[in-house]
Amino acid sequence: MPSTTRLGGIWSAALTPLDAHLQPDAEAAIAYYGDLLANGCDGINLLGTNGEAMSFGLEQRVRLMQAIAGSNLPIERIMVGTGAASLQDAVQLTRTAFELNFAAALVLPPFFYRDVTDDGIVRYFDELLRAAHVPGKRVLLYNFPRMSGVAFHADLVDRLVAEFPQAIAGMKDSSNEPSLQADVVKRQPRLSIFAASEHALIEAKAYGAVGCISGSVALWPQIAARAFAGEEEAAAKAAKLRAALAGPPLIAVMRYRVAKERRRDAWERMLPPLVPLTAAERTAVDARIEEAHG
Repeated sequence: MPSTTRLGGIWSAALTPLDAHLQPDAEAAIAYYGDLLANGCDGINLLGTNGEAMSFGLEQRVRLMQAIAGSNLPIERIMVGTGAASLQDAVQLTRTAFELNFAAALVLPPFFYRDVTDDGIVRYFDELLRAAHVPGKRVLLYNFPRMSGVAFHADLVDRLVAEFPQAIAGMKDSSNEPSLQADVVKRQPRLSIFAASEHALIEAKAYGAVGCISGSVALWPQIAARAFAGEEEAAAKAAKLRAALAGPPLIAVMRYRVAKERRRDAWERMLPPLVPLTAAERTAVDARIEEAHG
């Protein structure tokens, strides 16, 4: 059975390919994720922010999870995002993730109600974890306050770990705050803390992060892996490459670059309200990446 003791290193927060009807294309996803795992990624984060999970319905997410779990991909190297605004949906997604034996569930706090208290977040996780039947330490907290409006600050993480020590395995910090990550590592050394960018991998490893879960590492997984291994030249290059993507929305940038790499325009399909890059944005991104590669 997959275990969070295996989690660490470079994980791709992977795109979700779409067919002509804007449904998840499982066949294309399986081929792509297999290539990522074979070319430097330690694991895949299925249906995260970069995978547009919050734009899919419950049934769409479950069907894709089932297709990935039924493929020949190594399930112990795949975690899945199971957060949702609806408690019932989050329960079903999280329970399904563990029934299908994914390595971990990456769970956002409840969103929309931006004025919730820590007590409310603890109550939410009490209901979620009890109903989802979490089999051991397999839940990662997903801290992305810019999108969710709710922050897993260090005191709240302490409370959640104290309340649910058999479920909480770690956290992905998409606030990209090194001070928060270092503080949580110091307070909770048994948690697996992931950064969300490859821009400072050596520093992240030094304060105790176990790796990163990033959308952009899919474009240069081997460089990111060498950076996390401590190669300073690779780390500097990874930082430059990540910086080269700044400006337009990251998902649109990733879809454009993956479409270009795989020579398949269908990769640029995305769900509304997201839109593809303009011609000018594509030209600018290409130029910045080429310059970063040197």
